[in-house]
Amino acid sequence: MAEAIYIVDDDEAVRDSLRALFEAHGFDVHDFASGTAFLSSYAPAMRGCLLLDVNLPGIDGFEVLKRLIALDSRLPVIIMTARTDSRTSGNVLAAGAAGFVQKPFVAGDVMALVNGMLHRP
Repeated sequence: MAEAIYIVDDDEAVRDSLRALFEAHGFDVHDFASGTAFLSSYAPAMRGCLLLDVNLPGIDGFEVLKRLIALDSRLPVIIMTARTDSRTSGNVLAAGAAGFVQKPFVAGDVMALVNGMLHRP
């Protein structure tokens, strides 16, 4: 069974490019245009990795992350953002994310980060 990748981003082009990347590497990909849509389909049995944009309509990525932590989710969360300041990256990790990637990103870097999350002890 293929590992699952969950993508939450309001930008359809980002979702499509990440879907193509991960499907080409054999992953089972599920994408969502909002944090609310992802949370409404969330189940504690979900395994894999979540790529989560910060700036989302409705509830933002930090709120989604906060709710997942409250649900004791085991999904590693990689936050995606176009912000480049060190304060943002520090806030991402302090909020409980497992990783951080800056947009625009290099496909190989995202793949390496996700593989690292999926194969961590």
